[in-house]
Amino acid sequence: MNYTELSNPLYHGSDKNVTKIDLSMSALRKDFGRGFYTTGDRGQAEKFARLKANRSNTGKGYVSAFSFKDSNGLKIKKFDSSNEEWFDFVLANRGYGNLSNPALDLEYDIIIGPVANDAVGVVLNLFVYGTYGDPTTAEAKEMAIRLLLTQKLHNQVFFGTGRAVANLRYLETYDVCFD
Repeated sequence: MNYTELSNPLYHGSDKNVTKIDLSMSALRKDFGRGFYTTGDRGQAEKFARLKANRSNTGKGYVSAFSFKDSNGLKIKKFDSSNEEWFDFVLANRGYGNLSNPALDLEYDIIIGPVANDAVGVVLNLFVYGTYGDPTTAEAKEMAIRLLLTQKLHNQVFFGTGRAVANLRYLETYDVCFD
């Protein structure tokens, strides 16, 4: 299968200049698990770099660009939209596996799909705490997904294994300006 998301430069926004990827530095309980997150959208990467810099009080943001070499032999999962399968996957990776489909396979080298931005995080939290009804019901999940569909979600490309990261080649890093 051809993944157009892997054919363009991939950008990583951070409060650090990332030239070499170290998966052990990755945070837990993220949308697609512990790994290295990129996007094909330069503006989204810049926004995330500013957010990370503000949270860490470093005052500096960076966007690192990478190219992707080859997907042969890699296990890739693509979510085309923020649908129920994506919702269950994000819930499970964020530590709410008891509220998602237990048959999910969480082991992929690369995952492509919508980013759960801050607005999505709010919807997920409200879902988990029962705002839309009992979170174990299909009705509550459907309500949360309907609310998510109103969000403009950019795609993210997740690299979760050393095999996947080995196919990334560092291109450049640039500083992100703060307005």
